[in-house]
Amino acid sequence: MKRSVYICDAVRTAHGSFCGSLKEHSSSELGAVVIRSLLERSNLPLDMVKGVFMGEVLTAGEGQNPARHAALQSGLPHTCPGETFNKVCASSLVALRHATHMIQLDEADCMIAGGMESMSRAPYLIRRGAKRMGDETLSSLYIKSGKESPREAYDSMVYDGLSEPSAEGRPHMGAVAEYCAAHFGITREAQEEYAIESFARANNAHSDGCFDTWMASVSGLYKDEGLRVADATKIKKMPPAFDKKGTITAATSAQIADGASGLLIADEPSVRHMGIEPIARICDFAVCSHGPNWYTTAPASATKKLLDSCGLKIDDIDLFEVNEAFAVVPLFAMRWLYIPREKMNVWGGSIAIGHPLGATGTRIVGQLAHQLVALKKKRGVAVACNGGGEAVAVLLERT
Repeated sequence: MKRSVYICDAVRTAHGSFCGSLKEHSSSELGAVVIRSLLERSNLPLDMVKGVFMGEVLTAGEGQNPARHAALQSGLPHTCPGETFNKVCASSLVALRHATHMIQLDEADCMIAGGMESMSRAPYLIRRGAKRMGDETLSSLYIKSGKESPREAYDSMVYDGLSEPSAEGRPHMGAVAEYCAAHFGITREAQEEYAIESFARANNAHSDGCFDTWMASVSGLYKDEGLRVADATKIKKMPPAFDKKGTITAATSAQIADGASGLLIADEPSVRHMGIEPIARICDFAVCSHGPNWYTTAPASATKKLLDSCGLKIDDIDLFEVNEAFAVVPLFAMRWLYIPREKMNVWGGSIAIGHPLGATGTRIVGQLAHQLVALKKKRGVAVACNGGGEAVAVLLERT
């Protein structure tokens, strides 16, 4: 029988806008902030944490195993192992999944799982053109076999995080999302209406203090930097972002952002030993994999798979957190699974507050856990799609 695993606490940083207030902080520095906050809030003896699993996508230039570096910067001892996970937008969700399995298999009793991303610091990449190692001057990189040759610098943020490598022409994920909008008739008007509501809900949640109890400050940033009051008139005038004849605009897409999130999870004996009241129980996970061009529909499939395995129906779930990579993702999930809008992303989502790729999975899980407590609901599902045509879903139950 699997051991029960509980979310004891959930913390995140405010999200910094692309090249905004957090641009000078590395991913591991952001990760260390949430790990340290979890430790301080729980007053947990450091040796109780048996591992730190962190999701991160854009690791070029970040150094070896950024999760380990974040753990050490947070003050955890050298004996605490760290592992970095990359499953694109579901990176921190899969980090949580593996950390949960560690506890269920009795290989650990207390773990920290989360994610971190500095999209602002993602470097440009230049292909190696000569058989040599070490740092180079930019001018030296133009020399190949004694002759000058033009080179292209790849944007690692786009190349490793925002484009689909298995599709012809390596399209942007937004261009791939257009397939979903066109095939299922999800109109631009529906997407814009959804996005405006996401901004409204996130603004209301911030005004109501819904994030205050679990937000960790970085450089004095306490509020998501990209959050603003949506201007419907301006949104309606925006050009399509990825296809001249398309329906997806910048306003109906997740904002590029920097940030981190983390969860302290433990088994029942550890919870009793810590003397803290857990906020939710992690019930089960499901992973869906299908065609890369249909990553937008994977969250709906993963949710159905999860509920089927648990013997539950949509009506049994009080709240849903579906990552707003693009508005078409939750819109399709609501349509295909008949999820009422009032149950979906009730405190807003990535369209309004930003999407630091490696951090969003545990951000939506933490948000869901706090929602269950604040709104006195019983069950919730958090799910994020990821490039390659996949999604990871998790079922939570309020304790």
